[in-house]
Parts: sequence; C-alpha cells; structure tokens
Amino acid sequence: AHANEAIVDMAQGSSMPGCEETAEGCFIPTTVTITAGGYVEWENTDNMMHFATSGDGATNTPDGVFDSGMMNPGQSWSYTFDEAGTYDYFCMVHPWMVGTVIVE
Repeated sequence: AHANEAIVDMAQGSSMPGCEETAEGCFIPTTVTITAGGYVEWENTDNMMHFATSGDGATNTPDGVFDSGMMNPGQSWSYTFDEAGTYDYFCMVHPWMVGTVIVE
C-alpha cells in the first residue's frame, strides 16, 4: 500500500545547478509514490522562487497536466492525482530541478 499524500521540499540552494548531482536531488524526495486520489504537496524551502510543472525538464516543455505557478520562498502548493500513471515534472526557471510522481 502507498500513501495518500507526499510532501516534496524544493531543496535549499536548488536555484543553482549542482543539486541534480547529489544523492538527495533538487526536489526532496526526487520520486514519490502515492495512491490514485492522493495528493502531493510541494514546499518551497529555498530562498528563491520555483515552480512544479509537469512535463519534460530536459527540453523545458510543460505537458499541461499540472503547474504550481510561481512559488515564492515559504509557499506551498498541492495537486491531487486522480489517475494512475507516472508524472515527470520540473521547475520552469531551473530546469535541472526534476522529479517524478508515481500514482498507483
């Protein structure tokens, strides 16, 4: 059984390249697994603004499934995943920040 919710932190200092090469990644945790109908909450614990946007970070291409909009430091945003699948996401202004939500 998987959790109905997950919390993802936007890593301190992730606005600068390099976090993607650490064991923790830029979104902590980098991959979360939840049940369908559950939600993920992203918390911006960094001192720069960030996004959580579904799509391909390698090409900086959103896919339109979800988009947090700009999250200032200290803000959080959540999204409920109703359908099973694998959802890749990235930060629109820091595309090296990538993560995955697995919904089962």
